[in-house]
Amino acid sequence: MQERPWRDFDWPLLTALTLLCGVSLVALYSIDAAPGEATDWHQKFWFKQLLWCSIGYVLFFWVTRLNFQRVFDAAPYIYAVTVLLLVAVLIVGVKINGQRCWIRLGPLGTLQPSEFAKLGTILLVARILRPISLQGVTWPQLALVAVVTLIPVGLTLRQPDTGTALTFFPPVLVMVFLSGISVRWVVGSALTGLVIGPLLFVFLIEPRLKQYQRDRINVTWNAIFHPERLQDRQTREGFGYQTLQSMIAVGSGGILGRGFRGGTQSQGGFVPAHHSDFIASVIAEEFGLVGSLGVLALLLFVILHSANVAGRSRERFSMLVLSGYMTLLAFHVIVNFGMVVGLVPIIGIPLPLLSAGGSSLLMTFVSLGLVANVYGRRFSN
Repeated sequence: MQERPWRDFDWPLLTALTLLCGVSLVALYSIDAAPGEATDWHQKFWFKQLLWCSIGYVLFFWVTRLNFQRVFDAAPYIYAVTVLLLVAVLIVGVKINGQRCWIRLGPLGTLQPSEFAKLGTILLVARILRPISLQGVTWPQLALVAVVTLIPVGLTLRQPDTGTALTFFPPVLVMVFLSGISVRWVVGSALTGLVIGPLLFVFLIEPRLKQYQRDRINVTWNAIFHPERLQDRQTREGFGYQTLQSMIAVGSGGILGRGFRGGTQSQGGFVPAHHSDFIASVIAEEFGLVGSLGVLALLLFVILHSANVAGRSRERFSMLVLSGYMTLLAFHVIVNFGMVVGLVPIIGIPLPLLSAGGSSLLMTFVSLGLVANVYGRRFSN
């Protein structure tokens, strides 16, 4: 069938992507006007985000025109490069807030290799799981998938960045499930996890948690079951400060919000990381429940659209890649909004296409470019 590149292009996805980037720029422009923020225009969050968006669009359109077989062939090399970058960041990376997660790129800011390692891992796992057998996923495949996943996870934990390390597991688990693993194995693993999981946490994980990690878990527990404890002075001024200020910002926005640049928490700089991990609190305060639901609706559309394209894909590798990314995107959205309203401990998960940060933004543009690539070839033989 003759290709119709523009007629078959994924315009709905591009529209949602552009709207989300627009919301991000508006929110970042709003908080850039707050006291204490950068005064030079080229140092402002919104300007840097605009530059990264411009680069992202170039990558997006380039990826949509790629032959997916080339992506399959390049998967091991992409993975190897991202692993090398994870090693490099431990040696030459800059340390920010106790974490060595970034490589400085001069005036462009910093590069976070772990963001690209997520996509590299998804691509290689999809390549490993592509072959089909009558028994479904084989033990050698599972062993190789485990090794491929644990290498970037281990390197990310060395930074240390526990939150990002956790994001590698959901997409891999979903890809393994979709590859034909037996239902008995899934049920058995789930039941075993329900029994062993709490024991592992109590005797193996909890003793190794750092004090700030325990504090964040306690704050989340109190926010859900004992909200009155958040008013304790030690909690308000300690590790509960960020969660409490975010919840105040969300609550003060009401239904319609306080208006552009009208938020007291966001404009006053009370919410730490309001330009990155807590950008949703800015949107909720200034544009209210209506604005937050609008953003959630756009993100949900992108997730469901990606799932739909994956389900209609005629090639197993592309189906697995898109399913993995769709799961990663959904995990980011759920955890980020959970952090903002105090339902999930703060683990530093950005909100895709909205949080300031070039690495996350570029990885998302490239991944959505793969979705648009498969969508545009849905009528090809």
